[in-house]
Amino acid sequence: MTAPDYRLIDCDNHYYEVDDCFTRHIEPRWREHTVWVDRSRQDGIGVMMAGQKRMQFFSAAVGDHVGAPGAMVEFLRGSTEEGGAVNLNPLRGEDHPQFSQRGPRLAEMDRQGVEAAVQIPSLGVGVEWQMRADPDLREALYPSLRSFNRWLAEDWGWGADGRMFSTAMMSLADLPQALAELERLIAEGVRLVLLTTGPVDGRSPADPHFDPFWARAQEAGLIIVFHIGATPFNAMHAAPWGEPANPPSHRFTAFNTFVGMGERTIVDHLAALLFHNLPARFPGLRFLIVEFGASWLPHLLSTLDKIYRLGDHRTRWPFGKPPEKPSETFRRQFWIVPFFEDDIAAVARAAGVSQVVHGSDYPHPEGLSESANMLHELGAFSAAEQRLIMRGNAAGLLNL
Repeated sequence: MTAPDYRLIDCDNHYYEVDDCFTRHIEPRWREHTVWVDRSRQDGIGVMMAGQKRMQFFSAAVGDHVGAPGAMVEFLRGSTEEGGAVNLNPLRGEDHPQFSQRGPRLAEMDRQGVEAAVQIPSLGVGVEWQMRADPDLREALYPSLRSFNRWLAEDWGWGADGRMFSTAMMSLADLPQALAELERLIAEGVRLVLLTTGPVDGRSPADPHFDPFWARAQEAGLIIVFHIGATPFNAMHAAPWGEPANPPSHRFTAFNTFVGMGERTIVDHLAALLFHNLPARFPGLRFLIVEFGASWLPHLLSTLDKIYRLGDHRTRWPFGKPPEKPSETFRRQFWIVPFFEDDIAAVARAAGVSQVVHGSDYPHPEGLSESANMLHELGAFSAAEQRLIMRGNAAGLLNL
């Protein structure tokens, strides 16, 4: 593969969090109730705790025992049956400073020809739902998010340098607290905020109850990020079938994975946002969908458009009928990162090339070891379209 004559923008990068990412800046009264790492095990693998309870989604420290970047590529291509475990031939993240430190990561980005990257938590995506759902932890949710976001600003930054665009952790569980944290983050220069998919305490996230949050996010020009992680979906959809409601990710059954980890969680979420008319109320909002893949998108948009055409009677639209088909709204306000193993050309036909952005998932084992390797998957596109996917679309989204 010939190296491109432009630098890449990677919209799916991760870090492995350090042990004190939640405790470093926590207010003293919440120190015993937030997320921390128990290092008492003899094998050296940290146990993730939330208060006095073991974490559910990530029960072990995320960087302690993990596969190398790109370790699962051939398995996910379907060319081998070996390598389906995320911790096959594991390494320790602390031995690779580019996984958890800003300076070494910038050097790695330079080596890979990456100008800018959207940085998304690893451990962090497993926290919000558990703390929101557990009555013993819920009161510590926003103090914990504030502490994590302060650590994130300190260790990684919000993108003022035009290179590392960290996604701040956010929750809609308490609207006044969400607005207060949002204002603090906006003042610091945040560009992207990460939200959990799924309903919030019996409400759609597109319920007008949350409109003050969306209005402020739109006014500030924020990008709303959805990423795979711990969600309410297993409690809602797996438990009624006799499956575990909130198992650790390494103990998910196949059915847990189907309803609570993959496309189901984003498909339902997008249907709610679009049919509950959120984009029409806030046409300046921009949404970035990361690490759900995209092979499901063509069928979803076709299905939503069909339902939209059938739903003519206004009583079928609890928050008003959207003014256009869902596919048209998606093509204007949503961007998506496909998996390298997806039929990316089919995704682009459904959503438009302009809405497809590149993400490597570095340094996770199920992603790519080198960001530019995504170009191998774009043979169906012209050189100009490849440049849009690998750089141009994200540059526009991030205002670079």
